[in-house]
Amino acid sequence: MANESSKMDFEYLAASPEFEKFSSALTKLTGVAMTLHSPSGEIRIAYGDGTENPLCRLIQASKDGRRRCDLCDRTHSRKAGELGKSLLYKCHAGFFDMAIPIIVEGQHVASISSGQLLPEPPSKARLPSVIRRLSWLGYSKTSLEKAYRAAPSMSRKKAQHLMTLLESFALQLCECLRQIRELESKVERNELRKAKDYVARRFADPELGLIETAVYAGLSPAHFSHMFKVSLGISFTHYVQSVRIKKATHLL
Repeated sequence: MANESSKMDFEYLAASPEFEKFSSALTKLTGVAMTLHSPSGEIRIAYGDGTENPLCRLIQASKDGRRRCDLCDRTHSRKAGELGKSLLYKCHAGFFDMAIPIIVEGQHVASISSGQLLPEPPSKARLPSVIRRLSWLGYSKTSLEKAYRAAPSMSRKKAQHLMTLLESFALQLCECLRQIRELESKVERNELRKAKDYVARRFADPELGLIETAVYAGLSPAHFSHMFKVSLGISFTHYVQSVRIKKATHLL
């Protein structure tokens, strides 16, 4: 049940226009991209082109580079959720990245990932070490230098300030999701109670079915079926069967 709620929360966030608006503003102001990760890190929703750092574009154009980036993102997304706090770290390529968990009622429902930032402004003195570090990609020194000089940079202190901004955004989202859960639970508790009362009165009727019970509860059959299983952990059909068996056992 908790996993189902977390999945629904993630889908809500992924479809939220607030994410796209915030990410667009963030990129325009700072040159930093933002993505949304599922708790396991397997699903990634990118906003804009998702990769503003040109060095990251080169890395992710490589199959091995993309694998390294995915592993790094997944590992830190899960760790942030397990710890319940944001992480500022250096990725496998040496860039500042951050993972901000979104936790609702104790459940890790998503993580905001952002960064791809050089820890210092591009410079001629640091260029050789960057080229050595990324030599496994097989690109020419000219391609790597061009991408390096166009890459965004930010000091650790400023990156921490950026992470604080993203944490504030995440807290607002957490509160919105909490309120949505609360409203939905109030509505569904009332409708579920009506459905259970209806079954208690009609359980002996062999024609008792999901559709008429859903109509009585004031829900569409599809939503009623989903809500019933999520709330009680069993399907409507199995619930009716269990009521009938319990009544029969009592009579015997």
